[in-house]
Amino acid sequence: MTHALNQTNKSSTDDRNYFDSIFADQAIFLFFNDEENQLVQSNCVLRIYRDDNMAEDAEWDNAANYKKFLKSARENVELMKARYEGFQVTEDNLDLLKSIQNEIRILVIGTDRCDDTAGNLPILARIAETTPKIELRILKSDAYARYHEQFKVNGKRKTPVVLFLSTEHEELCRWVERPNAAYKVINEATDSSVNGRKIGLKKLYSDPEIQQQSMNEFMELVLRADFILGRT
Repeated sequence: MTHALNQTNKSSTDDRNYFDSIFADQAIFLFFNDEENQLVQSNCVLRIYRDDNMAEDAEWDNAANYKKFLKSARENVELMKARYEGFQVTEDNLDLLKSIQNEIRILVIGTDRCDDTAGNLPILARIAETTPKIELRILKSDAYARYHEQFKVNGKRKTPVVLFLSTEHEELCRWVERPNAAYKVINEATDSSVNGRKIGLKKLYSDPEIQQQSMNEFMELVLRADFILGRT
């Protein structure tokens, strides 16, 4: 998982030009280093309002909504359906989602054969169905590999990449691959083979605590995106 955790106080100014040209936020990015086989931390500066990475209109227009993605999927279909049906948004999160003031687009770059995509996509679908302010679409990573290249971690393409965008397709926040808690479990697994990891991930995303961890991280970024766009 890669996403920014705010470490500084934001200005209370309402001047968007200030955010656009000056204001930067000290942040920490957490990501999994495959070579070192561990979570590592990278201090960086995150541009708070406007990001140079922009989703092209074509990518958004060609991305499918959740139902269409499921209809075209060949793997993990029943698994995603079961996770969607089994996951319930808490009352507190329902209230937060209904309070979203700005339109947020969530673009997921992923594939149905990816266990991390199958584990997290149903949760994002539940989030999006809660409020008309959030729209979710999925872009198949294989078909748009060149676009996916922009979001490499440690030189490798990871799925899913979850982009929180404005209606002008400016990137506001980003989340990659899996929640923090999942990395620790996978890292401590005794069977490190590819098949062993796949089996482990399928079991992992059936755990309500891991599902809630993903939900919490997504909610943090939804609210962050809303504040970036001017939430009062």
